[in-house]
Amino acid sequence: MTNEEIRRTIVGRMATFQGLPQDRIVYPNQPGIYSPPPGLKGYADESGAPYVNAAGARYVSNDPDPGLWCRLNINPAPAFMAGMADRPYTRKPGLIVIQCFGRIRSGVRALSELADALEAHFAYWSNGDLECLEASHIDVGGSESVGNPAGTGFYQMNVVVSYRAG
Repeated sequence: MTNEEIRRTIVGRMATFQGLPQDRIVYPNQPGIYSPPPGLKGYADESGAPYVNAAGARYVSNDPDPGLWCRLNINPAPAFMAGMADRPYTRKPGLIVIQCFGRIRSGVRALSELADALEAHFAYWSNGDLECLEASHIDVGGSESVGNPAGTGFYQMNVVVSYRAG
């Protein structure tokens, strides 16, 4: 299985996740969801169209509780030879890291429930030669710069899933 096939399979699995609207999920190297720059109020102009930056990033509301969003990261690890028959047999391990964000001071219950749902969606799932293993979530916490280069601040939990292919 190639790294591109692994990426497509994982992105396809994330696309089937029903616990969050797809427009609230940022996929690798795609336009994302960020807060409006300082000075912009809300998340839409007078016509109701969302604010979009030059890179195509959609902005979420800067209200205290606009909802949750996630960022998918696929981190391949070094491949290794797992066996030898008529040719070498290679395995490709890695980590799926799904960063989940909620506004600071909006509570952690919904964020924790989202992380639990993502764990259940990915843990011990397989498709062809790709096998997801254990899943866990890590409470990263919050600050004014977590999850947003504009510095408006989010609370973050990461869902980490080990995988192997081959």
